[in-house]
Amino acid sequence: MAADEAVSESEHLKSLIFSTAQELWDDKDALGKFLAVVRRSDGFAKLADTLEQSSVRPANATFFGVRSTEFQI
Repeated sequence: MAADEAVSESEHLKSLIFSTAQELWDDKDALGKFLAVVRRSDGFAKLADTLEQSSVRPANATFFGVRSTEFQI
């Protein structure tokens, strides 16, 4: 059960990272600061590097197979 919760939490965090990167995409200064914070977390430094080096806005998190329920009512 704990492994399922860890995977689920990781997927939620990925979804939030992608969504936030999408929203901050046009403000490169804010995006850079956000990705610097993401790099400090375990396991997400590579994701932050990839997003920062990308020349195109990231796709919706669900495109990557990330499912999030944080904001569902």
